[in-house]
Amino acid sequence: MARSEREKFWKTRAENYQKLEWAIKGEYLHAFLDADKFCSKDVVLDIGTGTGIIAHTISPFVKKVIGIDISPDMLSRAVEHKVGNEEFIKMDTRSLEFKDRSFSKVAARMVFHHILEDTQKAMDECYRVIKKGGKMVFSEGVPPSEHVMPFYIEMFKLKEKRLIFMDNDLLTLMRRSGFTNIRESIFWMPQASIKNWLDNSGLDTETQVEIMQMHRELDKKGKEDYNMRETEDDCFIDMKFVILVGVKP
Repeated sequence: MARSEREKFWKTRAENYQKLEWAIKGEYLHAFLDADKFCSKDVVLDIGTGTGIIAHTISPFVKKVIGIDISPDMLSRAVEHKVGNEEFIKMDTRSLEFKDRSFSKVAARMVFHHILEDTQKAMDECYRVIKKGGKMVFSEGVPPSEHVMPFYIEMFKLKEKRLIFMDNDLLTLMRRSGFTNIRESIFWMPQASIKNWLDNSGLDTETQVEIMQMHRELDKKGKEDYNMRETEDDCFIDMKFVILVGVKP
């Protein structure tokens, strides 16, 4: 994605990001926070911080949290609610401007699918800046089953350029960088609204209609795997998120 195209994409996304149900849902935030114990001595790096949702959630429990993002438009919204132990910086995860072993924890929620190139390098950088014995808390949304994967890939082609992961892909990323003792948990967000997701996506109306129709035309097993419920103007699905916690030995 060219720089101008990328900046336009994130400028559009930033306008309504705080309205996205999956992003602000308390249950998912708590599941991410509870995946590992954040404590008052922790200095945390929140990569792909966006509007600062994770940084703001973590900050009451830690010594300091630094949120980084490539989008100035996202960061401008993060700083609106900045508190004393938070800092927000424009930076690329693939080239972190921090010394080795600077952080006790790195948090990465729903960012790696946007790192289209040098994805492993980004994970390597996260590993590099974590102190010995420190941890990475890493989460991504994944298809609910292998059966749904073809639909998932085709549907997201209409929405954005992104990487599609399954559980093992995320584990492999962490293991290749050197993380050990990786713990995995699954969080299901029940009956998430596709309409909410599309309304706040920044997509044109025609594309939104096409994506909604793709959900309605999904085969029977796919709908069962999503636990889909359809109404006249919406579809509700159970969204699957993988949360991993890895240790730097």
